[in-house]
Amino acid sequence: MDPAITQFLAVLPLPLMILAMLGVPLLLALACGHIIQSVFTPQELSANAVVGATKYGFIVEVYAVVAALTLVGAWDIYQTARDTLQKEVGGLYMLALSVPSYSLPEQGPARGEMYASIRGYAAAVVERDWENMQSGSGLSESDAAFGRLTRAFFDPEPVTQAQQALAQNTIGWVAQVAEGRIARLSVMSRTIGGLIWALILILSVAILAFQWFFGSSTAAVHYAMGGFVALIVGSVLAVSIKLAFPFIGDPALLSARPFLQLMRVE
Repeated sequence: MDPAITQFLAVLPLPLMILAMLGVPLLLALACGHIIQSVFTPQELSANAVVGATKYGFIVEVYAVVAALTLVGAWDIYQTARDTLQKEVGGLYMLALSVPSYSLPEQGPARGEMYASIRGYAAAVVERDWENMQSGSGLSESDAAFGRLTRAFFDPEPVTQAQQALAQNTIGWVAQVAEGRIARLSVMSRTIGGLIWALILILSVAILAFQWFFGSSTAAVHYAMGGFVALIVGSVLAVSIKLAFPFIGDPALLSARPFLQLMRVE
């Protein structure tokens, strides 16, 4: 599937996305059911059901494997994005907590620059990086802000013993931010578009095959069975797309709120 299509679906408001993911398969199922009911007699459909269980079982197994891979891949993308975001924000938060330790009068400008660099970096992430991430791009536009953050915490000379001890931790926290931002930007380059496309193909086959092999003499039951299969596969598609694009959507699973809070640190 074209990544642009999956991103378009992910950016839709949640009610519209659910409607698209469930409504389109359901309409397909009803249309297929109407065609099959019009072409074949109840006796022919009943005859197909005798040999249909074994044949349809193969389709179910293929779908189960592809659905599992898609859901696991989507969950891994979401979990990785969440963990890296927490890692980056955690490093920034610890850096902010370390600033008051530079309490000597002559260190006032250094303290101001430390706070300003944190606010500037958080603003760069919100105003530049986040927009790129929502478009599926791993392009970073916060490099200059991160460079300023690094200089703000590495340039001041620790004077007291407490500052000297804290300086060792500062190196680790800056490195934590660096690792987190790289992982945050790279996670959007991962895609499961091929698996989602395979799910859509299997959805079409499953709806057709299910109603062919297990047709019912009652039209209402026939439509209900096809619709049930369509809703199951549509639900898997909706969950997979939502998890695979955690920074996109209304609401998005992961928002820039932690960075917005860091923009007010002082």
